[in-house]
Amino acid sequence: MTENFLRLSGCITEKPTFKVSPSGVGHCYFTLEHRSVQKEAELPRNVYCYMHIVISGTLATQLKNKLSKGMQLRISGFIAYQKSANNIGKLVLHAQYIEQI
Repeated sequence: MTENFLRLSGCITEKPTFKVSPSGVGHCYFTLEHRSVQKEAELPRNVYCYMHIVISGTLATQLKNKLSKGMQLRISGFIAYQKSANNIGKLVLHAQYIEQI
């Protein structure tokens, strides 16, 4: 198996939404804003990005009323490519571990 693991910290940008799939699995969706200074070519570089986050199953159900806009989180999981109904693609972090910081 090949590796697919990402850990990212940041701030929730909007109120998370919670939905239940037709198969009965709960999913929580939100966007995380990350800002940091990273070293590249021995120089400091300001880094900024938005990452779409999906939490599914038991973890989503446990957190659905505990997450809010502005919370600082550290999230670990795997990334996947998803296409929306209008065929626009994006990378999504599927959270497997979440820690408030």
